[in-house]
Amino acid sequence: MDSTASSAPSAVRKTALRAAVEGGIVGAAGAVAGGALGAPVRELTAGVGLAWLLSSGSVAWLLTAREKSLKAFWQAFGGGMALRGAGLAALMAWSWRREGVSAETLLLSYAFGVLAMLLTMELRHLKIR
Repeated sequence: MDSTASSAPSAVRKTALRAAVEGGIVGAAGAVAGGALGAPVRELTAGVGLAWLLSSGSVAWLLTAREKSLKAFWQAFGGGMALRGAGLAALMAWSWRREGVSAETLLLSYAFGVLAMLLTMELRHLKIR
């Protein structure tokens, strides 16, 4: 084994952390912009925050899997999609028949949050080699 193999987990962690920080900055900027436009802050924060959390986990999973095999990568890809779908379902379940909760704001902030995280985190840090 060469010396770069032993530093691979460390490089994956650093890349995942860098992606999470960048995604967090983009998410915070989006939440502030949405709040300035008058969107309900609680729902905006919940939608963007969950999008950031699940996207960060998905990117870390993909980065780790990419080092193993193509099959592991595609399993992580499907798992990340399922994770994001479950997050959307959880937000909608939380807002269902709850007075004073804007399901529209939750849905839009989550959807745009996921899109922003995909563009920020995955496109920048999951380059095909």
